[in-house]
Amino acid sequence: MLRNLYIRNFVLIEELNLDFNDGFSVFTGETGAGKSIFIDAINILIGGRFNTSMIRKDSDRTIIEGTFDADEEISVRLKELGLDDDVLIITREFYSNGRTVNRINRRSVTAAVIRDMLADKIDIHCQRDSQYLLNSRYHMALLDNYCHDNDLLNETGEKYREYNRLQKEYEDLLNNEFNGAQLEVIEYQLNELNKLKLKAGEDEEIEQQLKLYQAKEKIRSLVENTRDMFTADDGILTKLYDFTRQQDNFSDFERISENVSNIVNAYYAINDDYDSIISYFDNDDISVEDIDALNSRLYDLQRAKRKYSLDLNGLISLKKELENKLDSYSNREAILKDLLKKCEIAHDDYLKSANKLSQMRKSASATLEKQVVDQLKDLNLENAVFKVGFSEGKETAKGNDDIEFMISMNKGQPLRPLAQVASGGEMSRLMLGLKTVFSSLQGTRLIIFDEIDTGVSGYVAFNMGVKMKEISHRAQVFAVTHLAAVASLADYHFRIEKTQNDTTTTDVVELDNEGRIRELAVLSSASVSDASLAAARELLQKASMVK
Repeated sequence: MLRNLYIRNFVLIEELNLDFNDGFSVFTGETGAGKSIFIDAINILIGGRFNTSMIRKDSDRTIIEGTFDADEEISVRLKELGLDDDVLIITREFYSNGRTVNRINRRSVTAAVIRDMLADKIDIHCQRDSQYLLNSRYHMALLDNYCHDNDLLNETGEKYREYNRLQKEYEDLLNNEFNGAQLEVIEYQLNELNKLKLKAGEDEEIEQQLKLYQAKEKIRSLVENTRDMFTADDGILTKLYDFTRQQDNFSDFERISENVSNIVNAYYAINDDYDSIISYFDNDDISVEDIDALNSRLYDLQRAKRKYSLDLNGLISLKKELENKLDSYSNREAILKDLLKKCEIAHDDYLKSANKLSQMRKSASATLEKQVVDQLKDLNLENAVFKVGFSEGKETAKGNDDIEFMISMNKGQPLRPLAQVASGGEMSRLMLGLKTVFSSLQGTRLIIFDEIDTGVSGYVAFNMGVKMKEISHRAQVFAVTHLAAVASLADYHFRIEKTQNDTTTTDVVELDNEGRIRELAVLSSASVSDASLAAARELLQKASMVK
């Protein structure tokens, strides 16, 4: 998902430009080389907080930019911003004076937009971080994703909203008792609106009619002039008519007969057009009394609109609302009884759906429990017991289950919430096992493990690397590690190193095969000897067999 990362003047990093591929990438380096700085930069890139103290010494700004593939969901969000692109480029610039510039594909946005753009797409996991897998409020959503049945979940939500709507309508009516003064106001307002006999769009129709009449009045004198021009004793039509009566006198002159005919035809055409123009104005059926009535009606409507601060449609809605209020008061007991019955039916329907949803969850949880335990056994947690705890909770659109993931790491220990697992090494393995199961369900595209293998070694460490590689088949995986067993399983190996000349600088370089062997030797034995190099080659060969 992350294709390129550019960092400039960030803490110890002067300038860094890295390209990445899908699969499993590891980052190794000596303590203090800046591995955490690299992860911090990615965290800031996706909307994390920045402090001006992070700007490299003797610099006035920090730039962090990342280029990501745009999946379908991100493409939709880009289009909402007016950007029709198949890549996502996030740029964040931080200045020493505190100013911040955030951009998506060169367009300025807020940090919140950046965080929303990559919501659920990137998961940065440190050894003891408190994130969605540990937080019980996310456990129901995780289990529902695992169930793969949105239809039942949506059905339960719809039935809850219908029940909630009816319940609110019942309670509003139950608590709404009008006194005499309120009833008088309602009746007065309703009577006033009824007298108006409101009709949607009437005010606009009247205004249009008045505008048309005013336009006709403006050209009334022109019409009279036109009448004189065409029909007076010396008018156009009179003279043309005289010509038509004499057309027979030209019958002996064949060469001009067609011309004479054209003039005669023109007379009849002009006469028809003249009649249409004059009749349009002569047949005007709007009288002065009609105009006065229209103005009076428009005045009444405008006065009502000003009084209630509503447009005509708003007045019509108010009238309906007042009728409902009056009807509710007049038939209050009968309506309350009917609403209560509807509430009971809607609640029963909701409970049936919620119970079906709960049964589906319990059935799926048995499979989930076994799958998680199998993952933990691979990580040398043979005695771990994972359970999905169910209890009756508050009725919501997602049912009435209260769900929390529980764990027991050792025989004889009671089941406890995930967040109460004490051992750092156990927590790391537990979280890795859970992520192996849930990463694809969450739609996560990039998972970053920041030294979660602390406290483990040997074949357990190797198996943790195997799990990370397994996850990388579904999502891009970055892992900062100090263990050769984990690093050997990566598809790509980067070394984070610190150089000291006039200033201290952190750099990141991708290792070739020989470079990887030397790095694995150092990670394993802190030396580069023939024996350590041979062991590193053997480890790399073993890792290459893992698919």
